[in-house]
Amino acid sequence: MRATVLFVCAGLALPVAAVPSTALGASPSTSLGASPSTSLGASAVRLAIAQAVAQRFGAASSAQVVVGELRADAIEEDGLVAVPDPGARTGRPAQFTLRAGNRRVGVAVARVTVSVPHVRTTAPVDRDAAVTAAAVQELDGEVAGVRFEPLPRLDEVIGTRTRRALAVGEVLSQAVVIVPDAVRAGDEVKVVARVGALEAWGVGRAAGSGRVGDVVRITRGGARGLQPARVLSSGVVQVLLAQPQEIR
Repeated sequence: MRATVLFVCAGLALPVAAVPSTALGASPSTSLGASPSTSLGASAVRLAIAQAVAQRFGAASSAQVVVGELRADAIEEDGLVAVPDPGARTGRPAQFTLRAGNRRVGVAVARVTVSVPHVRTTAPVDRDAAVTAAAVQELDGEVAGVRFEPLPRLDEVIGTRTRRALAVGEVLSQAVVIVPDAVRAGDEVKVVARVGALEAWGVGRAAGSGRVGDVVRITRGGARGLQPARVLSSGVVQVLLAQPQEIR
């Protein structure tokens, strides 16, 4: 069934970690003229959007995602996945393509707010200037107007160059500072594989580039083909046993 719904409400707040099914009833929503079946479909859309945004801020982050006003036009399907437009940003209406398996089942527009540890400027910084510790501070709170992507840590931005002049209070993101990749294509990397309490180390080679928290493909001497691995630190990756949604 296809339904168009509009929600203006407290929204659904989710951490970046796995989302329990009980989260659907945790924050009641106000439906304008929606039937019970439509409300259930909207809850699934809201959950899919929250999960998608949380994933894009990185598995290692502690992002809190709130999906506020929502308008969706979709066919109700199990296994709903939301894919944000490339230019989508926090605090503004953002469009999402809704998919179920390999099929496109609809579209949604939602205003999403995110609270996450981040770095802000405490003093103006000129364009192409090096970021110093005296000019920034690390905070934990809402970030507005940033793309759905991992934000650099304090240790990552110190010494980096700015892409443009920055005013006091700006959030540092990949759009405003040049953050080097922790792993680059062609680099030899230390590889760790973890299963429960067991841990094994080896050596591999990166087939893609990425920052801490990104997923890249690597090759290993004893393994066939490319394998997905998450970047843990400079030159260190962890092999993923399950195929992630986003691999560089």
